[in-house]
Amino acid sequence: MIKLAITLSASFGTFISASSPSFAAQLTFSETIFNTDWTSAGYGGMRGIGTGSIDLSGVTGKVNKALLYWHGPTNSNDPNANSNVSFNATNIAGANIGFSDDNFWGFDNGQAYRSDITSLVTGNGIYSLANFIKPGVEINGASLLVFFDDGNTSNNRDVLLFHGNDANFSNPFNPDGWDVTLAGINYDGGDAFINLGVSDGQTFPDDALVVNGAIIAPSGAVFQGNSVPRGPGGPSNGGLWDIKNYDVTGLLTPGSNTLNLTTGATNDALSAVYVAVDLEAGAAPDQPDPNPIPTPALLPGLIGMGVAALRKRGQEDNSAEA
Repeated sequence: MIKLAITLSASFGTFISASSPSFAAQLTFSETIFNTDWTSAGYGGMRGIGTGSIDLSGVTGKVNKALLYWHGPTNSNDPNANSNVSFNATNIAGANIGFSDDNFWGFDNGQAYRSDITSLVTGNGIYSLANFIKPGVEINGASLLVFFDDGNTSNNRDVLLFHGNDANFSNPFNPDGWDVTLAGINYDGGDAFINLGVSDGQTFPDDALVVNGAIIAPSGAVFQGNSVPRGPGGPSNGGLWDIKNYDVTGLLTPGSNTLNLTTGATNDALSAVYVAVDLEAGAAPDQPDPNPIPTPALLPGLIGMGVAALRKRGQEDNSAEA
């Protein structure tokens, strides 16, 4: 089941270096991007060729954060087996965010990765993908999540990211099905959505997708590998990558709320790579302090300003007495 480990990555010039990897299979909470605009795009059909491109649109302002996710089956126990790839002709390294099942492809496991590529995404356009396969290492697809500022605060969102590698069929890495819980939503209106990045979708029946006991996607054709553009690689009955968005506004009531996302397994073996909970700005838990305490680095300057003010006041008082 999906539970939602934090992975970090850092940018150094034109080479992106991954942090220490996390190997939890179940989805874990990663981070919240507060008060933002955002969009996503993906690409499937990369199996056997390892190349492709993501056509990004909808960015209407300065990019503040960009994340790339990818997943595929491997015959390696090395968490860095498919860490090093190429994005838009620049070598990047992803942090491993989980091992799980290979989803019946005859491999030893499946591995998922994430890389912070903010420095490489400047706005809308076509971004190339390359070097996503190696000996004993395959790829299903990739997603690009981009957070930006369009200059209009009235449409801003809070986006909570959960990620990992959770296969829905029984396997040694994680429990059956998916189960993601988000508590502490302070809802006072506005639209709310759940956005999923799912690997390995094909034209086989899926179990229903359920949130708080309500079916948001009935059983049948849910993750079919046909929701994003695909390349010529892989099976003909699905591009092995999906990005799906579901409106959950009607499941929230004014006040404190919890969202619980679950699904099971029928015929389609799937891996959940990330879930983004998209809320109106201000509704996410742990809002940042609008008046933060100054960091220690700023305190000497503030103290100096205070001393200068006292000296000036003292000089003014002495002048008045004279």
